[in-house]
Amino acid sequence: MFQTFPTLSYPLLIHIVVATVLSLRVLYRKLQVNSALAWIVVLIAMPIAGPVLYVLFGAPSLGERRLELGQRIRRFYEKAYAIAGADGAGLDAIPEPFPALSASIAQESSFPVLCRNHQTILTDAGQILDSMVADIDRARSDCCLEFYIIDPQGRVVSVLEAVLRAAARGVDCKILADDFGSKGFFRSTWPTRLKAAGVSVLPSLPVAVIRSFSKRTDLRNHRKQLICDRAVAYMGSFNLVDPHLFKADAHVGEWIDLMMRIEGEMVDAFACVFNTDHLLDKPGADIDDEALRTLPFDKQRPPLPDCTLRMQLLPSGPEMPRSTIYEFIVAAIFNARERVRIVTPYFVPDQAVLLALTSAAKRGVKVQIIVPQKGDSRMAQFASQSCFDELLGAGVEIQCFSGGLLHAKAMLIDENVTLFGTVNMDMRSFYLNLEMSLILYEAQVSAQLDSILEGYLRHATPLSKESWAQRPGHRRFLENLFRLAGPLL
Repeated sequence: MFQTFPTLSYPLLIHIVVATVLSLRVLYRKLQVNSALAWIVVLIAMPIAGPVLYVLFGAPSLGERRLELGQRIRRFYEKAYAIAGADGAGLDAIPEPFPALSASIAQESSFPVLCRNHQTILTDAGQILDSMVADIDRARSDCCLEFYIIDPQGRVVSVLEAVLRAAARGVDCKILADDFGSKGFFRSTWPTRLKAAGVSVLPSLPVAVIRSFSKRTDLRNHRKQLICDRAVAYMGSFNLVDPHLFKADAHVGEWIDLMMRIEGEMVDAFACVFNTDHLLDKPGADIDDEALRTLPFDKQRPPLPDCTLRMQLLPSGPEMPRSTIYEFIVAAIFNARERVRIVTPYFVPDQAVLLALTSAAKRGVKVQIIVPQKGDSRMAQFASQSCFDELLGAGVEIQCFSGGLLHAKAMLIDENVTLFGTVNMDMRSFYLNLEMSLILYEAQVSAQLDSILEGYLRHATPLSKESWAQRPGHRRFLENLFRLAGPLL
């Protein structure tokens, strides 16, 4: 008798073919092993939802137009601002191996170390907003704002009113806000009021169903900066929100941020990034040399500060050819000799970052991580906590801040290298979001941030290995479950 074989239904056969084709695409892209495995599991285990999720979120692409034009636009502005021609003075004072790392960053991003700068770290939301208003009111030529979140209520209204006043006196004002993060802003009456006053208001990385077939819809512009003339710039973790009101119903306390006010050569570097983002998000823009001159970069620069402060800008995201920020973080931790201090609201490291941290602690480096005790994302918090056992076992100190949602982002290596900006310690910031990082090769900046972090520690509780081992079993299960999604968060 002939042996009969079970027949495959058409839906199952279609699922097998689709899952196989997309899995081969995942392998062809040569993702990190954990990310590749996570996507393959999703594609096989979820017959319809898996392929849909991969099409929407699987490829870190901003579209061919942005990828092709981004580098050309950036090079134009770097030349126009004479940033690429900086002489790199003062590199001999940077400790090894960071001169080589800074040279690698300059090669990848075209932003070298710039020395004629001055900075002030701002820690209070009211202080940040008042300082921004004062600088916008002093602007005479241009005023550019780029933020992930603009929440037009409370004390933020004073900033938007300052922009209106600037536009009324002839200042060229531009606002670029992430379409998803600032959806409350775009649904308010403020864009109409600002546009009526002559302000350019654009959504960055617009979210739409049709767009999702050609580019990912969850790639976000996470940058936060303000530039006034060629005189002053702000950058850091602070969204344009009033912490008294923003996400008050989340019950995590007020958001606590850091912002840096900068004067000097570095202002032009920030302008390069803003100009590129603004042009690429402008609908239907014909990007020729005339369009590239959207800021009066040929106007006279204010006198440069007398002080010498070594800074290097590192923009990152899918628009860059390599994840240089990730490479710098891993290399910096591996090369630490005395201490590593990290403050971040979202801590979901991959195996390379985890290995760097644990090996540093095992060789005697003091490694300290400061995270919020309660975050605004339970999934991310469980994924983060899944690696606490390994970190604590290696001697890493974990401090849980209870004074609000600590949203500040910084990494201090030894005594004179600081990473400051918008980057979280997770894969989304390393690979998916448009981010901005400032690397400062200065002991005085590290000392200032040390003092600020010590203030955070007065409201933090150290996590002990013994107490963490006593957490209930269901939490362990949730940690291990969401750890699988860590590469996709």
